[in-house]
Amino acid sequence: MRFVKITSPANPIIREALKIKERHARYRHEAFLIEGPHLIDMAKISPNVEIKKVFFTEEFSNRKEGQRLLRQIAHSMEREAWSAKLTTFIQVSEQVLNKLTDTETPQGIAAIVSCKIANLDKLNFKGIPFLVVCDGIQDPGNLGTIIRASDAAGADAVIILPETCDAFMPKTIRSTAGSLFNIPVIYSEPEILFDYLNSKNIALYATDIYAQISIYESDFKKPVAIAFGNEAHGVSEALLKRAKGLKIPIIGKAESLNVAMAASVCLYEVVRQRAYGSKKMCENVSI
Repeated sequence: MRFVKITSPANPIIREALKIKERHARYRHEAFLIEGPHLIDMAKISPNVEIKKVFFTEEFSNRKEGQRLLRQIAHSMEREAWSAKLTTFIQVSEQVLNKLTDTETPQGIAAIVSCKIANLDKLNFKGIPFLVVCDGIQDPGNLGTIIRASDAAGADAVIILPETCDAFMPKTIRSTAGSLFNIPVIYSEPEILFDYLNSKNIALYATDIYAQISIYESDFKKPVAIAFGNEAHGVSEALLKRAKGLKIPIIGKAESLNVAMAASVCLYEVVRQRAYGSKKMCENVSI
């Protein structure tokens, strides 16, 4: 594996990487930074992700697990016929890596990657359609957790509506724990989504604290899309007018649930209803 060494943050390659990190919204899925062996390991096996540059420290490359990961990335590039240039692998100083990463204790490796974005018209369903809609969610940790829960629950895609934070910002990516690379993330306008759901006969539900029907009284065995809204204001009025409201019963004294917690509860009610009586599904469940 060929690589170059860079020790100065002023190097043009590093300056460009920092520009991508600091202006992620401009590049979104076309170029974004990920850090740590786990995320990079997940990225390298995803058919929708291309690794563009890998930054690693000498210490990381001297460890057995580091050497193994770097070899695997190089092999995956050859297998996928990516054009690995001399500047694809870059050994950097600790100082440079610290500038590229956000975590307090960097793990010795980071990468610039791009991700193919799916669109509604080309979405493939694994079985009965199951979509998750994020409407105005502002906290990247919440969005990342919802993407992770959607992946775990076997949803077909996560639909991102306007006013929702960027799915490709560093905190969101870390919160997905790699699930961002497993499940399609689709950006859509509300009206386009409504038309699509109607054309596919997919029922739209939305969490609403004023709803009369609980998630346990709803039929999720049919094609469904479930929407989760802004942390302070909930789902938008425009979406609520098109959706069937859902509530999660609060048995104790808690006023409400965090949106990511609420999403997890709802998504696994879909799993429960669809898995009930299905031995194959139940055998695949792991805790």
